[in-house]
Amino acid sequence: MHVVEVMALLQAKVKGWINKLFFFLRSWFFDVEYTPLSYDEIKEFLKHWVNDILPQLTYVEEKFDCDDFAGYFKYLVVKLLKKNGVFRAIGKVYYKGEFLGYHAWNGVILEDGSVAYIEPQTGDLFYGDTLYDWKYELQAVLM
Repeated sequence: MHVVEVMALLQAKVKGWINKLFFFLRSWFFDVEYTPLSYDEIKEFLKHWVNDILPQLTYVEEKFDCDDFAGYFKYLVVKLLKKNGVFRAIGKVYYKGEFLGYHAWNGVILEDGSVAYIEPQTGDLFYGDTLYDWKYELQAVLM
């Protein structure tokens, strides 16, 4: 999938024209072509992530926190699956409607052209901007 297609797909997740403008100013797309993942590939990888990788990782505030989980997740997907259709998402996070701060999570471009998000600290896969009582507001990506 060409970078222009990926940019269009991801900017559609951002609400409001000002936010879309800032999305392009803040985001980094390092490759010209991206290889999407199948749903089965990412589900299999998530089993490995949750069962084998997460138990070895420890959250340490300001030292190994959300951006580090997201970076490590992206690295392992690319290394093990040999596909680069995974990104780090950056934005605001809300819990039960209350703004908590800024957060990093992951996303994948799927072969069917959809985008799925992953909370790398739990291994949950979700579509849209809500996971349980949490709301994720995409502002930028590193891909």
